Amino acid sequence: MSHKIAVLGSAFNPPHMGHADVVEQALALFDCVILVPSFAHAFGKKMAPFTLRLAMIESLKQHVGWDARVVVSDIEQEIAARKDPDTPIYTFDVLEAIEVIKPHSELTFAVGPDNAAAATWAKFYKSEEIDLRWGRWIAKEQKPIRSTAIRALIEQGKYPPTSACPATVAQQYFNFVCSDKDGAS
Repeated sequence: MSHKIAVLGSAFNPPHMGHADVVEQALALFDCVILVPSFAHAFGKKMAPFTLRLAMIESLKQHVGWDARVVVSDIEQEIAARKDPDTPIYTFDVLEAIEVIKPHSELTFAVGPDNAAAATWAKFYKSEEIDLRWGRWIAKEQKPIRSTAIRALIEQGKYPPTSACPATVAQQYFNFVCSDKDGAS
């Protein structure tokens, strides 16, 4: 019997309860969900440091109480170490690398409705090959929460509601914003 794994890539900048909802949906269908934060975003997004985003995802995982079926992966950092530093890491690269590590598993790329939109999906490197080789599972948007809105609140010195972002995650991002402002002075 094949082990079914959903691979959810995102900037997770910061991770929030909308991400958690996608994971919960995936856990109902898959044996495991691997969370993969972007190391070098293919669309050039500016992000908080990678190690901070990994730590925030771990905090989200602890807050929600996920078990070993949810795995936080630094695979993009590992891929980046083998590539030209100016080269983005593509979803295709991530799926290929996980396939090598988990050769007897059935991988599926998990996306939210925003990335599933035809115009956005067409921008993904080798999107058609991803669909053919691994397939794509599209989560329903049940919690319309955006990292952009959470960042905006925190950058104004305000905390988002815990229904949007766990306090532990918000605090980690808040500390980063404050230290970044202090360092910029």
